[in-house]
Amino acid sequence: MKTQSQIFDFGRFAACLRRDIALNGKSWALKALMMLGVTTILLIIATHPIYISDYSYEAAQADGDLTIFKFCGSVFFALGASMFMENMTSSGLRLNSLMSPASNLEKYLSRLVICVVGVIAAYLICYAIADALRVAYVHYRYSSLTGVRYIGPLAIQSFAESKFYLWGYLLAVQATFVLGSTVWPKNSFLKTFGTMVVLAIVLIILTERVFSICYRPGYAWFGLPEFLDILIKAIPLCWSVFCYVTAYFRFKESEIINRF
Repeated sequence: MKTQSQIFDFGRFAACLRRDIALNGKSWALKALMMLGVTTILLIIATHPIYISDYSYEAAQADGDLTIFKFCGSVFFALGASMFMENMTSSGLRLNSLMSPASNLEKYLSRLVICVVGVIAAYLICYAIADALRVAYVHYRYSSLTGVRYIGPLAIQSFAESKFYLWGYLLAVQATFVLGSTVWPKNSFLKTFGTMVVLAIVLIILTERVFSICYRPGYAWFGLPEFLDILIKAIPLCWSVFCYVTAYFRFKESEIINRF
């Protein structure tokens, strides 16, 4: 007789995922609608012809789209990740979550699918629609303007300096706010953002101090650019893995603490 695994069972995970979506589906749909509206407005503002000369509109249009893609992606990924522990923010929600027969890993993966994978997919869809609305608006208001074209979420990545840097940064931000949500379930976005600002200031000060001590005029730092390039690529990946692993153990700890 086949027995279910106590750690992970796909059928039980699917039931947990359906349950989480059913409980918060309307709320997430409204958030997606807000995401679409905000992204559309910012795209129109960033690429509005009154701010751009006619002869350079096509290039400036791509720059504006890329800027909004990165800005809105950072904000919405962070907001979505900050809701990772929204099912543990009150006694009623905690009880509802603890009564679920799913394992900790299944509950954790269910939240990841909704708050991480789901938010990424929703943002790409919203950005695709928002850019189409931007093109329609510009064509309607400025029909004689040349260079107006649809870019969308896939083509816009070709204008970035590096796709790896672009997505490495966005996913690292998302992972940071997932970890922050497991530390501060209530008001997670504000608390995590405040902590990041303080840490960034401290890191900048330390970096300047180390550089001022180590720097010597006329000294050739052989291999340093290559090392920094590898380091810049490795840091987002390593940091994201660290955040998700730590968030899982924090998630388990939160379940245990709130059970009694």
